[in-house]
Amino acid sequence: MQVFMSVIICTFNRARLLRRTLRSLARQTTGPDGFEVVVVDDGSDDDTAGVCRDILRGFANSQYIPLGRNEGLASARNRGIRGARGEYVLFVDDDCIPEQNWLEKMMEALDKEKIVAGAIESPAYSYLKLCHNIAEFHPFMPGRKRGVVDFIAGANMGFRRSVFLELGVFHEGIIPGEDMEFILRARQRGYRIYFTPDAVVTHDPDRTALRNILTYSSEHASMSILLRNQYLRLLQTPVLLRSPFLVLAASPLIAFKVTLGIYLRNSRLWKVFWTAPMVYVLKLAWCWGAYLGLRRQLIAGGPG
Repeated sequence: MQVFMSVIICTFNRARLLRRTLRSLARQTTGPDGFEVVVVDDGSDDDTAGVCRDILRGFANSQYIPLGRNEGLASARNRGIRGARGEYVLFVDDDCIPEQNWLEKMMEALDKEKIVAGAIESPAYSYLKLCHNIAEFHPFMPGRKRGVVDFIAGANMGFRRSVFLELGVFHEGIIPGEDMEFILRARQRGYRIYFTPDAVVTHDPDRTALRNILTYSSEHASMSILLRNQYLRLLQTPVLLRSPFLVLAASPLIAFKVTLGIYLRNSRLWKVFWTAPMVYVLKLAWCWGAYLGLRRQLIAGGPG
């Protein structure tokens, strides 16, 4: 039987979370025979191999690709792409739980579009996780209208295989931010990214401490700000985000404006307006990371 869809999960030392993700894929409305699951183990030394051995045998089509050492997410994604057999290539992170109709809705969208961004839901039991998800994934939360968007969330995305054949794969020298760089490259070549709010995964990470969430926001900003300036014509990057000193000086204003916009653009978030102060703090952490990234670039002597 020809495999039509490939679901790639890249994982590293998250056996417990991976088990949860795989079990949710086994309950898809398409049935376990309608797709293949490709797990790329990026050098784990926990029970990841055992989890895959136990659960993947329940799928008609599956692959377990162990890497000898930790090569990074971009490299793991690329290994998955090269091993995948589907015409549609989907990615879901190992800390995500797809809804039962996730595959069905992604397939419907990919029948019409070449690049699809799915929706990111947040668990309701954790204040910090909810704030983290709002801060990081607000453009992709349920409640936003379907249609063309500027970026994509690597935790829930789908492509036609032809996209990789034309553009190549993920840039392995960019950590983190390989998904953002690929999408900007695609947009520069004329592709559009279509958001479908019906294809939902719940992002339930193992980051539970405030310090870890602040570090995540800062580290991702350090790379994403460089990409924003590398593609400043495409993105029309504001002047405030082009200088480390301007970013630092305007951080309170930038964080406030972005936080306010998040809630104004999604009425569904009004029900959790009490998350806004922490989202503002996380956006301040983003500004600090952006400052550090731009400062390092300036010291190094210019664009990388």
